[in-house]
Amino acid sequence: MPRFLLRAGLASALGAVALALLSPLVDHVPAFLCVLALWTAVSRLTWRRLAQEPSPGIDEGDRMALILVVAAFSRLALVLVPPTPSTDAYRYSWEGRVANAGLNPYLLPPSSPRLAFLRLGQDERINNPGLTAIYPPLALAAFRAVAAFTADTRAQKGVFSLCDLLACALLMRLLRRRGLSVAWAAVYAWHPLVLVEFSAAGHLDSLMILGLLAGLDLWESGRRELGAAAWAAAALVKVAPIVMLSWLLLRRPRYAVLFLAVVIIGLIPAVPGLAAALRAAPESGIAAFSSDWLANPSLYAALSTFVESASARRLILVVIVGAFSLPWARRCADDAARYLCGMILAVLLASPVVQPWYVLWALPFALLAPSPAALAWSWIVGFMYFAIDPALRESSARLPWWHWLWIGEYVLVYGLLGRSLYLSCNEWRAGQTH
Repeated sequence: MPRFLLRAGLASALGAVALALLSPLVDHVPAFLCVLALWTAVSRLTWRRLAQEPSPGIDEGDRMALILVVAAFSRLALVLVPPTPSTDAYRYSWEGRVANAGLNPYLLPPSSPRLAFLRLGQDERINNPGLTAIYPPLALAAFRAVAAFTADTRAQKGVFSLCDLLACALLMRLLRRRGLSVAWAAVYAWHPLVLVEFSAAGHLDSLMILGLLAGLDLWESGRRELGAAAWAAAALVKVAPIVMLSWLLLRRPRYAVLFLAVVIIGLIPAVPGLAAALRAAPESGIAAFSSDWLANPSLYAALSTFVESASARRLILVVIVGAFSLPWARRCADDAARYLCGMILAVLLASPVVQPWYVLWALPFALLAPSPAALAWSWIVGFMYFAIDPALRESSARLPWWHWLWIGEYVLVYGLLGRSLYLSCNEWRAGQTH
């Protein structure tokens, strides 16, 4: 067992305990960011050492056990505290209880007087109480399943943290299939932001990532119908996996039809509520998210200089991402992991809303099909939590610190993407000369 892996595992476990002791993190932002910085340095050093010996060792079983034990301990330490720094888990519990009461969370916002009989003390922490639900049907089904047993938000966190742990195990299986050491999974399993977002905050995105990895595993195992269905299920948790449609259309059109069929069938029960929700402005959460919300954008912000209409900016960027998807699918050939990593990055760069946990969508695929830009982004984006502390947010003589972080974030990401493009062009030219 490599000593650096043991040391990294111990540091990650200590990092999780430190963050649990700092809970709620929004009350200790400077200390939280210091722990995040130290833990991020450990994560990057782990990746650097793994790059020196990427092939499987003779102790793969021991490495797998270590990764899973540390991952499970770290997740448990953070699941046991109330949701932090995000309050989304309170929303998950609420929407599950509303749906289990036979009411429609797409139509009734938490502030509705009709729902007063469901309210608990914890519901005071629900974000955007004046807006209806925005989550797709399979996400809502997960909320309902947990809420049927308990309203405790730690149960919601526990389920999505378990999904994340299962994703770690699937990632190791996929790494072994590609002839890589399972130790690479430590970069994901012990990643500080992964632990913060999927265990401390309990975001449901881990369920989507699990669906994407399950689809990839099934596809590469030859069970392509199930693989396409798993990708479609992931799109019913969060919309982003719809990007798989272009790759499936180009590689295996009949599986693209299956993918679409599963998505449509999954949406049917929710269509009346979703349609009504879109007409229910200004209470519609879906309408608000798709038109008004803005967080950490890059291309969308740049385009605002030239295009005044927010709707036009969104439409232009959707067209650009769609146009990029087909040539990218051709370039990636049968490597679905590489395609997913590139398309997720494209979606995020075009999106008007890029929350820190969104960047983690690409992380497991950046380990299967190396992407320095995706890895670096996952290490730096968590520091945007500077913005949740009013004193830190406004501290600077000319420009708030979080603006400098935003600039540095995208200079790094676009710089690494440009470097990768330059190296790819050089490889292509070298191939042409031979």
